[in-house]
Amino acid sequence: MKKLISTALLCALSASLFAANDATLSFYQKQSLMKGNTSREDRAFAAALARDTALWIAAHPQDPEVKTALLMQADYYLRAREEAKALVTLYQVRFYFPAAQDLTLLSSNVELAMENLNRSQKAQALKILATDTSALTATQKQTVLLETLVKGKLEKIYEPVADLFEDFFTKNRDYADNDKLTLLYGDWHRQNGNYNAAVLEYKKVNELFDDTPYKAASLRMAADVYGGDLDDYETAITLYNQVLKQYPDSAEKGIVYKHMAVMEENRKDYSAALAYYQRAITELGAKPAAYEAWTGKADVLIKNKDFQAAYDTQVKTAELFASNEEKYVGALTAAAETAHRRLKDPAQQAAALDKILLVYPQTRTAPEVMYDLGYALEKQGKNSQAVATYKRLIINYPTDHYAGRAQSRMSKLEK
Repeated sequence: MKKLISTALLCALSASLFAANDATLSFYQKQSLMKGNTSREDRAFAAALARDTALWIAAHPQDPEVKTALLMQADYYLRAREEAKALVTLYQVRFYFPAAQDLTLLSSNVELAMENLNRSQKAQALKILATDTSALTATQKQTVLLETLVKGKLEKIYEPVADLFEDFFTKNRDYADNDKLTLLYGDWHRQNGNYNAAVLEYKKVNELFDDTPYKAASLRMAADVYGGDLDDYETAITLYNQVLKQYPDSAEKGIVYKHMAVMEENRKDYSAALAYYQRAITELGAKPAAYEAWTGKADVLIKNKDFQAAYDTQVKTAELFASNEEKYVGALTAAAETAHRRLKDPAQQAAALDKILLVYPQTRTAPEVMYDLGYALEKQGKNSQAVATYKRLIINYPTDHYAGRAQSRMSKLEK
């Protein structure tokens, strides 16, 4: 079994505590040097020591030995099998005391904690650990840690991260960006399925921060939870309409229309959904968020069986977002699918696929696009063009499985 932080990590990362003349912390360090036996009693003892160490840290926030105390606390959490708390404590060490030489040693213990939480997220956990906060103030380091953990979306660390938020708000009541952090705390609750708590944080920003620029956004985010997570259509619509009425010039207006469209689409009121998608498109213009409004409009048109309008909308979407490869390719791939499955029109299918290869010839899905293009050309009786497309696929991507399929198609055409 991998070793815990214990002696090696403590010695490598900090000076001896015995020089600090703090009897309490020296006592805790002595306990950290004792090997645990993994029994239930030992785990309970380690958990108690972790709590006591946390109290010492809270009482001595400026002490130079806080870093060592955090390492001891992480060690106790690991001994107590409280891996989530250990992981968050290790992140505190890295973010608050970002010494480059610590990274390797901390990484091994992050890996140990993640093995008992969610192995599939180990790479993401280590990526978070690589964040450099050396140029930031102490308060900035704390806020960046919170932001990074929320954006990292690691599982099973909900409670210790929530504790970090609560501790920050308690100690930094007048921090200038508390409105932004409160929204972030709402996001953390929502990610972890605590939807009512998320609504509470969003509403706090709208009602308790007089000078915040996020009033409209916070109200809209609360509506999103009611509509998307709590299935409370009436409350969501009420809040969305409140945003539109109270903040008519807000940048949130287009987002509100888009989300109202999604709700109406889910309720199968496609007429209302189309109207809201169109309003969202008008409000959002060329903003990235408009892409979802355009694709949503196309989806509703398909549900209404207006396939040609859906195809035209998908092609239009690609044209508007041509500078973004993922969006451009995605929209035209959807258009090709509509032409193939709904319109049964290989000419329009080929036109969409050809545009992909013209603008982004080396896109990730190029082999599949080439194969589908060749087949669409076959359907039109354009066999020579189909063969040329298949050859291009085989030459450019000889090991791709679509190359084998293309070879089979080409062999039949050349007989």
